[in-house]
Amino acid sequence: MNRGEAKKPKKLSEISQTSVLRLLTDIGEFDRVLGEGIVPGSAVLLSGPPGIGKSTLLLQVAEKIGQKSPVVYVSGEESEEQIAGRAERLGIAADNLYFLAQTDLELILSELSEMSKLGLVVVDSLQTTTSENVTGSSGSPSQLKYAAAQLTNFAKAQNVPVIMTGHVTKTFAIGGPKFLEHIVDVVLAFEGDKFSSLRVLRSQKNRFGATSEVGIFEMGKKGLEEVTDPSAAFLKHHRSSPGSALMVALEGTRPLLLEIQALTSSTSYAYPKRTTQGIASKRALLILAVLEKYGRISLSRSDIFIKSSLGMRVFEPAADLAIAVAVASARLKKPIPPKLCFFGEVGLNGQIKFVTGEEERRKHAKKLGLEAVGADEYPTVTELLASLFSA
Repeated sequence: MNRGEAKKPKKLSEISQTSVLRLLTDIGEFDRVLGEGIVPGSAVLLSGPPGIGKSTLLLQVAEKIGQKSPVVYVSGEESEEQIAGRAERLGIAADNLYFLAQTDLELILSELSEMSKLGLVVVDSLQTTTSENVTGSSGSPSQLKYAAAQLTNFAKAQNVPVIMTGHVTKTFAIGGPKFLEHIVDVVLAFEGDKFSSLRVLRSQKNRFGATSEVGIFEMGKKGLEEVTDPSAAFLKHHRSSPGSALMVALEGTRPLLLEIQALTSSTSYAYPKRTTQGIASKRALLILAVLEKYGRISLSRSDIFIKSSLGMRVFEPAADLAIAVAVASARLKKPIPPKLCFFGEVGLNGQIKFVTGEEERRKHAKKLGLEAVGADEYPTVTELLASLFSA
């Protein structure tokens, strides 16, 4: 059995490092999430629900790279005519952009191996790519694992970046087994509310850069457009009302203004409803318990609904304070002053705790003309709610 080339251990000081020249797409939000460009020879998995805009984003990326070197866009879901039609609608034109409508993995790799100086390969999607070397139908665990591994091996051997798309389930897990995330170098998640034009590109794993970075896009007639200052764009349309609280989230190194919305209504059930969207449900339950005990707000006979804006999923502890204030505002039917924004972790003893990135959040709030409220201003939830709603 071939076990590969024998190697001896090396000291860390003896290992030389070489700088990697990344491929820039000139799509700033995309390059930012990848860590300032695509690394040659890397395998990237782009996940997202059907219809969110994965193919549109990758066509735009393919066009940018295709202006400098050959790009092959492999599609198993659409015909060449359909892809060409979408490219025409988006105004995409590149002399080095090739399309291949194929689902057979061996034929795909054979065609790719005959092309020289490839700049990028896009495979859309893994769920439709099959091989006769493994059992199972398209999209089965064995097929997904084998296809991802072979495409990753091709990327490493040819030093050509390969971007693969994968659908996700309702819980935002990548369709298929979790081990797909361990095979590839980079995992990106494309998220958003299908009824909203805003889209969020999030880094979940990156061997060549920071994780938790996000890029913001807006879907328009000409495809996806970058939103370089989403906070200012959101604030322009924001109106203060009961149940609405602003917060400054920190996505990677990027501060981002979001709105936490809450709605309370008298329940007609024995057990009141607790519904969240974009917010960790168990964390929300803890905050509601703190509000009842230390905020002296009765919630036991109210259905409560909590959601985040922009289709964002906000699971960081810094959202606690905005959630608490939004629910209190909705229950008391009193709006929050429009120039306030909140961030802080709420402890089970009612204390407001400091969170990471306090300085960056405060600077961002000041830049937007907002007044930041956190642990520095109020040590406990009781004091904060008394100050906001005592009148």
